Amino acid sequence: MAIFYENHTDDRQKIYDVAEKWKDECLLDGKSIIWDGENIWTEQNMNRFRAIFIENPDASGDSFDSKLKKQLENESESVYKFAIELLYIYYMFPYRKSVSFKTKIEKLEMIASWKGVEFDRSWKVFGALKDGLGATGTFYNTSKYFEVSFLFLVVEKLKGFSLDIRKDILHNPKQLKRHADEIRQRLGKRVQALHIFLHLLLPDYFESIASWGHKEKIVKAYSNYITDSSVEDTDEKLLMIREKLQEHYPDEQINFYRMPEIAKVWQEEKPTPEPKIRNKEMDEKKINTSRVNFDSVENKLEGLVFENVELLLDQVMTAIQNGKHIILTGPPGTGKSKLASKICDMYRVESTMVTASSNWSTYETIGGYLPDKEGNLHFNEGIFLKCVKDTNTNKPTNKWLIIDEINRADIDKAFGSLFSVLTGDEVALPFESEDGSSIIIKPEGKEDGLETNGHTYVIPNDWRIIATMNTVDKASLYEMSYAFMRRFAFIPVTIPKNITSDLIQQYLNVWNMDTYPHVDTLTIIWKLINNYRNIGPAIVSDIAKHTQFNDDFTSAIILYVLPQFEGLPLYKMNEFITKIDEQTDIIMDKEYLHDFVSDFFEAGGLE
Repeated sequence: MAIFYENHTDDRQKIYDVAEKWKDECLLDGKSIIWDGENIWTEQNMNRFRAIFIENPDASGDSFDSKLKKQLENESESVYKFAIELLYIYYMFPYRKSVSFKTKIEKLEMIASWKGVEFDRSWKVFGALKDGLGATGTFYNTSKYFEVSFLFLVVEKLKGFSLDIRKDILHNPKQLKRHADEIRQRLGKRVQALHIFLHLLLPDYFESIASWGHKEKIVKAYSNYITDSSVEDTDEKLLMIREKLQEHYPDEQINFYRMPEIAKVWQEEKPTPEPKIRNKEMDEKKINTSRVNFDSVENKLEGLVFENVELLLDQVMTAIQNGKHIILTGPPGTGKSKLASKICDMYRVESTMVTASSNWSTYETIGGYLPDKEGNLHFNEGIFLKCVKDTNTNKPTNKWLIIDEINRADIDKAFGSLFSVLTGDEVALPFESEDGSSIIIKPEGKEDGLETNGHTYVIPNDWRIIATMNTVDKASLYEMSYAFMRRFAFIPVTIPKNITSDLIQQYLNVWNMDTYPHVDTLTIIWKLINNYRNIGPAIVSDIAKHTQFNDDFTSAIILYVLPQFEGLPLYKMNEFITKIDEQTDIIMDKEYLHDFVSDFFEAGGLE
């Protein structure tokens, strides 16, 4: 039995009693839930509600309540009562943390007040709204129009059948699911009201779970409990899982949320592996820049997935072996920055990561004079020099430098004299050390090796710069001179050419989200995004993490996808929104996305 209770077996009985009353007296007849003896769920009232609500949607930016008030104007008291009872059903499921009892009652009372309908919040029937049965997601509230529309349409079609057929449907789980899902598909939205409707009417069979994602996540986590491979329906699979779990816990009421030993199987996020400790003695050891033999590429690149990974690593190793510095190029989110860190891990060398800036000059990179508290000037090392010497001990170090988004800097201005050192020349800087000696930067030589002193900085032969560059930004940022580029190997880190559900699942496994429920949807979204702007899997990972325990793809697209479209024409962005709404059923509020595009890009958010 999937009936929910919190503390004792009948603490939600009021809800199930009202649901049974709704089924027997309203769906099989035309009576009322709240106003006993009146006929509220009638064909006449439903026809009027269809005309004013379903066939006359209000596209203004007003709230649901304001729109409903205008739609109900001039209607009979009986239609008002029908609207109140329809909203009553809408509010039955959300538990108190999703929608408070106070909010539920005030909303229903407000509708009654528009027409002066008799309404007393102390009536016994309202006790069924106090506690609720489960959590509902954000868009259950913000997309109330679609949730309420589903409840109306599914009842309207049901009441169009003969009484005998209605009875059959309402007592047959498969028929009821088929009936409800047909309406849901026609509506074109992944409404939570579908699951709520099913549970209220057949709580022994359908789980008290409103989330699409949670149901699918449970099924994936307990897939070994599904003994009949021919079963495709999620709710049928959940029933199988429940029955198997009941065998393991015969004295327990199975609850996928409240039983820790069950919940942890599908809710638990796998811990992210601890980063490897870098070698702290690199100043005393030479780095082996010859080709590295990896026992397992997957282990070395833990947390990352690349197409043609063997070719990618071969290019990296060949470039480093040949004395080249590296620039990893590709669209945003392809894992370039993480790969740069992993490369340093592979060679067991310490590294320092910095993000390039348009404000960089040789002061930030090489160094310059800085006054102390007494006003005396002394040489202050820049980013590069800090990588090759410990100023406290004057001992040489060899921290590889990772420069993220290198083309955000004016390279010729920022690198300055380092160009000459990288080609084998010794350079005297126009600065002096505390003993008055000129600051010297020189490459490692055969005779003196890495010997340093207070005014000398030696660039080891095996020191490397690993930089990243977003190809999306390439045209709008600083260009690189030929003199600079010939010192680097440019290695492409691309997006996959063939994005499939299997590939998405491979990424999800690497991201420790192997039970993620929306694999097909995520596949469609990534493909669509890349029709407008190439992005890598990191942004797809953000979407997956945001929607792993809820179905709020609308917010995920606003947070992570649309900002990547900066620079596209507005009509392209709106076209993307339209296509994603047409090709998936996860966008609960398309206008919300269009409004964001208009406000953020057109009205001065980004010029």
